Amino acid sequence: LVAAGPHRFHDLQTAVEMVRETGEFIGQTHFPVPANRTAVFYRVAVATRDITAWRACADTRARPALLTSELRVRPDKVIDGVPRSLRFSTVLSIDDVPCGSGSADVVFLPPVVHRNHRVLSLATALTAPTGESTGGRPADPADVGRTHPETVLVHGPFDLTHGRLSATVRIPGNWPLPDGAAEGHMPALVQLEALRQTSLLAAGRMHQLAADRCTLGSLKVHFRGYAEPDMAMRCAAVVGLCGRDAEGRRLSPVTLTLAQGGRAVLEAVVTVVEDL
Repeated sequence: LVAAGPHRFHDLQTAVEMVRETGEFIGQTHFPVPANRTAVFYRVAVATRDITAWRACADTRARPALLTSELRVRPDKVIDGVPRSLRFSTVLSIDDVPCGSGSADVVFLPPVVHRNHRVLSLATALTAPTGESTGGRPADPADVGRTHPETVLVHGPFDLTHGRLSATVRIPGNWPLPDGAAEGHMPALVQLEALRQTSLLAAGRMHQLAADRCTLGSLKVHFRGYAEPDMAMRCAAVVGLCGRDAEGRRLSPVTLTLAQGGRAVLEAVVTVVEDL
């Protein structure tokens, strides 16, 4: 999934996933959070300082880049010495070069609470009327910054109207799903990739940004519920005005909603940046 494109940039979602995994580890090793509680990240934000630092070398397999995260952690909603949630802020660097910052909020759910949330989420998704279609052709890999058709998640038809584009999200059956699938829900990393593909496609069609030279300059996500892996999803994107950064690169904000079963499972705002 990650680094499945033309290898011009490191994928921003790697930083999000790193913060998520590190945060879960810290919660249960440096704070007295019971091991049976499930870490649920409900708000994550990452912003690059300069996308130059995110450019990949010619052969990432020969010399993999080193992503480093320096975290500050603040416990919140502490009851009897046990934090119910943690707030993270992070400074990121790639190969010792500062490249961005981020923040995240995680809540640790007791087993019964987590199970009830899962049961309610699945029941709501199954009973809600859906307008999601499972048909349509996948996007051209080049239009979403990927190389191989099997890595494309978004399917048409793609009608751009007044800056709004909507796509069906389908997960290929042969995909090995990362952490989260074992619990029955769609992992966050896959949802973030759906956002990335939809935003590049929408910004490309709206402002003619070249997808092979584009990356996400920032990402803010609010997870509102669980996404079920075997049900169709829709990702709606609203593209903002095109501007330029301090270096003259074209960029555009995109507001996205990932929905399933008539309910929003996450909302996000990203910035798509076209490299020079």
